[in-house]
Parts: sequence; structure tokens; C-alpha cells
Amino acid sequence: MPTTTTALDDCPQCQSALVCVPDAERWCGVCEWNLDFYEPRQRTGWVWNRIIRWDHRAGFQADRLLAELSRQDPNALIAPGVFRVLVGVSAALMLTMLVAFFGGVLLLVEHTGFWHVVAGLALTILALTLLPRFGRLKKLLEPGYRVPDDEAPALRGLIERIAGEIGAPVPDVLAFDFSWSATAVSVGVRQTTVLVLGVRLLLALQPQELVALLGHELGHFGYGDSEWSLLTRPALTVFGAYSRALRPRRGDPVDLAMHGPIAIGFQLWRLVAGTLSILLWGIHIGLNLLDARRSRRVELRADLAAVRAAGTAATLSLVDVLAQIGSLSGYIQHHVPAGEAAATWRRMLASVRTREGPAAPIVRQHSIRAQASLLASHPTPGRRHQWLAGLPATAPTVVLDDALAARIRAEIDLYAEAMHATMLDYVTD
Repeated sequence: MPTTTTALDDCPQCQSALVCVPDAERWCGVCEWNLDFYEPRQRTGWVWNRIIRWDHRAGFQADRLLAELSRQDPNALIAPGVFRVLVGVSAALMLTMLVAFFGGVLLLVEHTGFWHVVAGLALTILALTLLPRFGRLKKLLEPGYRVPDDEAPALRGLIERIAGEIGAPVPDVLAFDFSWSATAVSVGVRQTTVLVLGVRLLLALQPQELVALLGHELGHFGYGDSEWSLLTRPALTVFGAYSRALRPRRGDPVDLAMHGPIAIGFQLWRLVAGTLSILLWGIHIGLNLLDARRSRRVELRADLAAVRAAGTAATLSLVDVLAQIGSLSGYIQHHVPAGEAAATWRRMLASVRTREGPAAPIVRQHSIRAQASLLASHPTPGRRHQWLAGLPATAPTVVLDDALAARIRAEIDLYAEAMHATMLDYVTD
């Protein structure tokens, strides 16, 4: 069982010196003793805290097992049984949709009686709620900028070069948003591939780390992860949507001005609908737990693509940046000179990374504790680093020279300045 370490200086298991970060219990950096200790920051009740602790410890164990997986065959990372379950549930939902639609249409066409019409409408509505959602490009790009096809030629050239090296298709759409992440996704009926790069994250990266980031995201396209996710989407969304729709309205009948039979009926509805909502939410959580397990393995497989493109050293360095985001994020603020925001932010972020470089192993290992969850779609940076560090050292196949890196940096900086202008507008408003 994890314990607090207030009075300890050395690990009771291996006698190594304990390490820590501010406001956290110490742990052993060698054998990971006490690393799984976790206390929720916000106390929301005994039951909920117990659930949070259980999720954290189970996620910690799952990530530890994940870090021990085979590093040789990328396809060996994927658990086919989990995928078959999710696809099977999705197929059953789609079959239900077809049966409900044709049954509803048949009843409406016959309309031999009032209840036939009611049943037909109910089945048709049920079928409509089960229609697959393919996502919309416009909605995906709302918080960011779509890069026109004739802009950012250096960055596009790098993307094409990396895609060729790892055997991945070039994305149909390139976009920037203002996040600390990057996303490779397919949307729409035609499954348009979209690569969204977070400007904040790009400002913190060195050139070869950018290659690793692009290799990772393009690796998702290369392995068809977005297309496979389309097959599991109904299973991961339908039960949650029904649970939210059935969730009864909060409030006492008296507070809602209900009396007599209406109040009794409302209470009965709350009991029935609330029970159904909880059951559906339980199914939703269970299926998403399965998908999160699959997604974490998919991320490791994409890391292999990053290694092929950028090499082992740059990919490990990228993972360290992901572990440091919490300390880096506060340095991108609006109070910098207009027109010099990108250069100023880059200098500050580089300075912070240099200053905190010696503590990177501790911060990385702490991420194993802080970010562990069964519902996490990514392994913690610390476990990703462990897994990648066990790979044979690989040289990069794509190397950025100084001139190309400068051109790409200038293209990214345009969008960083746009982000700064947006931040200033928000402060002014």
C-alpha cells in the first residue's frame, strides 16, 4: 500500500534517496516506491474520492504494464479482442438503427391506426438518434485557423517529406489552433484528414522535436487510426448521449411548483429515468475504458513512427516537453510587445527548458503519478519515455537544417502573432 513519506529520506525498499516535486509526496526514482501514492486535490465526498483513487491506481498499474509491452512489432501493440468488442457493439447499434428505420417507415405507410402511427414515429426517431456522426470540418476548425493551400510551403514540404519516410498519406487540411497539443483526425462523410497543430506547443519545440511531433501525428494517418476509430464511434457515444437525455431534472417537486398526481408522477419518472440513466452511463464508461486501453497502445505505435522520422533522441526530448507543459504554460501571456510575441515567447520557453533541464527526469517520473487514469487516451509521458528508451537507438531519417528550420519557424510565428492579437482583443473586451 502507498504511504506518506514525511519522515523518510531514503527508500525503505532499495535505500536510494527519495525525490519529490513541490506539494507532492516523495517517491523513489529508482524502484518507484510510493510513486503510486495519490490524494485528490479537491475533496468531493468519500465515495467520489474512493472512485478517483481507484481510477488512479488502476491507471498507474495499466500504464506500468503498457511500458513493458513488446517494442518490436507495431501491430503487436494493438489488442484485437478489445477492438472486436467495440466494433461488435457499434455494428449492433447500426443494425438496430436500420431495423428501427424500416420498421418505422413501414408502420407509417400502413397507418392502420393511431398507435401504429405513434409506434412508427417512435421507431423513426430512434433510428435518427442512432445515425452515425462523422464530425464536421467547420466545427473542428472553429477555435483555430485553416492554413490556405498556398501558405506555409516550408512546413508543408516538411510534412510531405516525413509522410514519405514513414509511409503515411499527406493530410488534406493543415490547421493551427492555440493549444498545447496536436491532433490527427478524419472528419466528414468523405473522411477528410486534418492535421491540427497547437501553436503554444510548437513555440516550445526545437526543430528536431517538431519532426518527432509531425512523425507521431502522421503515424496515426499511416496506421489508419482515424478510420478505425470511425468503426467504434457509435459504441463510444450512443449510450452516453442516451444517459444524458434521460437524466432527470434536478429539484424538488414543490420547488418546481408541482403538486398532487403531477408531483407523484414526476418522482416516479425521476426514479425510472434516473435508474436507466445510471445504467446507460455505466455501459458508456465501461466501453470507453476499453477504448482508452486501445488508444494508449495506438499512441505508442504512433511513437514508433516518430522515432523512424526524428530518431530516438528527439522523440524522447519531445516526450520530456509534454511532461513539462504544466510549468511552461504560464509563460505564454499577453503582456509582450506586439509583433515580437513569437520571438519573446520562444526565448522564455527555451530559457525555462534550459533552467529546468536537470529536473526533467523527476518531472517526467512525476507525470506517471499525476496523469495516471484508466480513462486517459494517452500513456503518461513518463511511461512513454520508459517504453521508448528501451528501443534500440535509431538515427533520424529526416533532419532539419538551420535554413529550413528558420523558414518553418517564421511560418509558425505568423500564427503565434495572430494568437497574441486574439489574446489582446480578449483582454480589451
